[in-house]
Amino acid sequence: MNQGMLGKGIAVLIAIAVVLSLTFGAIAHGVTQLVCGAPAEPSNFISGLWFAITGDPAAYLAPAGCALPLVPIRVADVLVVLLAVGGVIAAFIARRRYLQSDRAFIADLHTRPGFATASEVNESLSGQAVLQRADQLRRDIAKPKPSDVGWRVGRAHGKDVYVSIEDSVALIGPPRSGKGYRVLISAIIDWSGPLVTTSTTNDNLTATLRMRQQRGEVHVFDPQGLSGVRHPIRISPFAGCEDPIVAMQRGTAIITGTALGTSTTNAEWAQASSVALGRLLHAGAVGGKTIRDLYSWGTNPSQARKAVKVLRTDGERGWGDALEGTLSGDEKLLSSIWFGVSSAVAPLAVPQIRDALTPRPGDRVFDAEEFLDAANTMYLIGSSSGAAAMGGFLGAMLDGIVEVARKEALASPGARLVHPLGLILDEIVNMFRWGNLPRIMSDGGGRGICPLVVLQALSQAETAWSRAEADTIWAAATAKVLLGGASHVEHLRDIEALLGTRDTQRTQRSWSTREGGHNTSEQHERRPLMSVDEIRRIPPSVGLLAYRNQRNVLLELTGWDKRRDASVIQQGKREVEEEQREVFAASKAIRTAPAAPAGESSDEAVTDE
Repeated sequence: MNQGMLGKGIAVLIAIAVVLSLTFGAIAHGVTQLVCGAPAEPSNFISGLWFAITGDPAAYLAPAGCALPLVPIRVADVLVVLLAVGGVIAAFIARRRYLQSDRAFIADLHTRPGFATASEVNESLSGQAVLQRADQLRRDIAKPKPSDVGWRVGRAHGKDVYVSIEDSVALIGPPRSGKGYRVLISAIIDWSGPLVTTSTTNDNLTATLRMRQQRGEVHVFDPQGLSGVRHPIRISPFAGCEDPIVAMQRGTAIITGTALGTSTTNAEWAQASSVALGRLLHAGAVGGKTIRDLYSWGTNPSQARKAVKVLRTDGERGWGDALEGTLSGDEKLLSSIWFGVSSAVAPLAVPQIRDALTPRPGDRVFDAEEFLDAANTMYLIGSSSGAAAMGGFLGAMLDGIVEVARKEALASPGARLVHPLGLILDEIVNMFRWGNLPRIMSDGGGRGICPLVVLQALSQAETAWSRAEADTIWAAATAKVLLGGASHVEHLRDIEALLGTRDTQRTQRSWSTREGGHNTSEQHERRPLMSVDEIRRIPPSVGLLAYRNQRNVLLELTGWDKRRDASVIQQGKREVEEEQREVFAASKAIRTAPAAPAGESSDEAVTDE
C-alpha cells in the first residue's frame, strides 16, 4: 500500500478517536455531575472512549460518597452514537437528493463558463441598454420605460432582461411548459402600443383583457365562440375589397390560412385558387353582396357566374372576363382550382360564423388605421380543426392589419411606425398558416412591426410552412428563448450546437503497486455548454436566451402572479371568468332550447335582426 495513503488513514483514525474521546468524556462528566453533584475524574486522556467501548469503571474516579452512574453514562453514549449515525445518514441522503435536484442542476449551470456574466447582461440586455435607442423607437413617448422599447423575457443576475422591440423573438416551449404563465401574459400586459395576439385557448385573454382595456380599445375576433366574451367584434371579409389589391391580398391570405399549398400535391393550385377567391371577394364588395352569396359562389362554380355579371358591371376592368374564362375552362382544371376556394369558404356553412362575419347596423366598424393609432388590442381566437375551422379568415384578419401597418411605416419618418405594432403569436401554427410570417420575422422590427412567435418545437413550424420557411423563421429570430421539456432530438442537437462549448479540466489519478506510488494527469477538453439531455431537463422556472452575437443567458422565469400588480390582474381575471361563465351558460341554453317550428330558420332570424 502507498505509504502516503497509509499515513493519511492513520491521521484520520487518530482524529476520529480524539473527537470521540472528548465527546464521551464530556458525557461522563455531565451525567456524573447531574447524578452525584460532582464530576468524575478521568484516569487518562482517552478515558471517555475507553469507557464507552469496554464499560470499565476503572476509567473514571467517582466522587466521594457516590458510585459512578455506569448505566446512565452508557445509555447516554449509545443515544449520542445513534444520533450521530442518524445525522450522518440523513446528511448523506439530503446531499444525494440535492445533487439530483433542480437546484443543484441550476447551481451547476451558473458555474459553467459560457453563460453571460452580470456585466454582460447589464451592458447589452438590461433596461438601461434597451433605452439607448428609445429616441428612435418610441418617438411617441416623452419618457419611455424599458417595457416601452423592449420585451422582458426574464431575470438574470438579479436584473430584468430585455430584448429590443427591434428584435424578432422566437419562443420555443412544449405544451405545459409555462409559456403563458411565465412569459406571454406579462408581455401582453406590458406592451404599450397596438397589439395583435393569437391563441387557441382563453388563458391569455382571461388574464389580460381587463388590463388591456385600461390601455385602449379591445377587440375580440372569435367567430367560433370559443372565448366567452359577451360582445366579440363582427368583421366582414368584404371590407376594403373594393380595392383590387386588397381583394387579391385577402384572397391569398384566406387560401394560405387553410394550409392549401403546403403539400406538394396541391401547391400548384394554391395561387390559382387565391386569384379566384380574390375576384369573388371583389365582386361581393362592389356588388353589396352578403356572406351567403360568397358561400354560394365558393361552393358551386355555376353559381359563381353571378359574380361574373357583377364584375363586368361594377368591378375592375377585365376581372369578369378572367373569372368567366376560369369557369368555362377545362372541367378538371376548374375542379382543382375550386377545391381550394370551396375549402376556404366551408366555415361559412355554420350560421354562427356567418353571423360573426356580418356586421349589423350600429356595430363597431373596425378600422385598421385607427387601431394602429393607439394602444389598442386585437385578440384572434380560433382553431384550425373541425368543420368550423376559421384559420383562413383569422389569417386574413392578421394579414390585413399588418399590411396597413407596413404602408403606414413606409409613409412615416424613418420608415418606422410611430406606435410600434406588437404581434404575440401564440399557438399560431395550430390556428392558421400565415404566409407573411417569415418576411415579418426578417424585416418587421425595422418597420416597427415586432413579432414574438411561440412554437412548441421547430418541427411544428415545418408542418405549417416549408422546411426552408421554418428555417428562415428560426434564423431570423435575433432573440431565441428556449424552455425545457422538449423531446425532438434533432432540434435539441441544433440547440446544443447553438449554445456552443466550454473548456473543462479533468484530473485522473492512477495507482501503481510496482512503483509504490500514484500518477496524476490533467486532461483539457471542450464539451457542450449544455448537452441534449440537460436542455431537455431545464426546469420550468429557468429558460435560455440566445441573443444575437452575445453569450447565452440563463434566465430566471417567474409567473405573472409574482408581479407587483398581480392583485389587479387577478381581480380582472375573476371578472372576465364570471362573464365567460354567463356567456357559455346562455349559449348552452340556446343550444338546448326546443327546435323552432317547421318552416322557420333560426339562421334567417339572426340575419334579419
